[in-house]
Amino acid sequence: MVSSFGPLLRRLRQESGLTIEELSHASGVSVRAIGDMERGVSRSPQRRTVQALAEALRVDEEQRAELAEAARVARPRLSGPVTGAGQLPRDTGDFVGRLREFDLLRDLAEQAETGESAVVATISGPAGIGKTALAVHATRHLGEAFPNGCFYVDLRGMDSVPLAPGAVHSRLLKALGVVERGIPSDEDERAGLYRAVLGHRRCLIVLDNAADEAQVRPLLPARGPGMTIVTSRRSLAGLEGVRQIPLDQLSSEEAGRLLRVIVGEERAAADSSGVAELARLCGNLPLAVRIAGNRLQSRPGWTISQLADRLGDEERRLAALAVGDLAVAAAIHAVLPAAVRYGALRVPAAGAGGRA
Repeated sequence: MVSSFGPLLRRLRQESGLTIEELSHASGVSVRAIGDMERGVSRSPQRRTVQALAEALRVDEEQRAELAEAARVARPRLSGPVTGAGQLPRDTGDFVGRLREFDLLRDLAEQAETGESAVVATISGPAGIGKTALAVHATRHLGEAFPNGCFYVDLRGMDSVPLAPGAVHSRLLKALGVVERGIPSDEDERAGLYRAVLGHRRCLIVLDNAADEAQVRPLLPARGPGMTIVTSRRSLAGLEGVRQIPLDQLSSEEAGRLLRVIVGEERAAADSSGVAELARLCGNLPLAVRIAGNRLQSRPGWTISQLADRLGDEERRLAALAVGDLAVAAAIHAVLPAAVRYGALRVPAAGAGGRA
């Protein structure tokens, strides 16, 4: 029979003659985290944490395996790496750029593993800048580091009535395995249950399209080994203890690379000057570049320079950047009538809630 992790850790620590403080110093795991493990508050530490504790305790191979098995058994089993209140939006498969931002999210995911405090990142920027795309891309690649699941909720920040925090709590608690009759009707109690559940779950929560700080603040856990990513057109600078990741337009090279990926290298190589000009006319804005690339895909007889010529009229450019149900103008006008210039496009400054 496999021992529970907490009592096993306490026994091995005592047999090694170490105090919690001494074990913390030797392993690099915080005193608070070790205490929570021994008391059963944190029942399923991650593999690297278990390895660090085993090395600090200097246990033999049999005891090391016993410790690892106790932690493994305590981890909830899920059907796959991505689950939750809503499935993640589809990853486009042609994600380009944002290397610095992705590296930062990866570092934060590793930092979250300690469980000492909640790790929250906010991705902000104007319409069409690629906030949701970055959040989805990061989640697809980091999901395996969160064995208790990845969960996605669209907060509907652009709607006249955004999704209420209490409704989000209910959705996420159900997705986290809490039966409906166990979810409190009182909103404060519901929020408390949500924080308690996440206090020992290694989950990644994506809160997309946030309206403002008031909507997001009740949805942030106080502590735990998980991570929350929030996207919004607002900077959400009023949130305490979060890592802000503002997005700007792509570089000229990145925008050109995205266009080449969409239209194909052969077609792009035949009109390399057109690629650079079309990316410039799109203001290096990911949404605009994607629309331009999709228009070219649907018109194989056009050269890239021909579409660039059509976008040469600044007054008609936004209207021309539309294909199917994608439109730059729709995203821009939904935010603010005032605009600032990004390259050759006028796009809104970050300031209103809404989807990327």
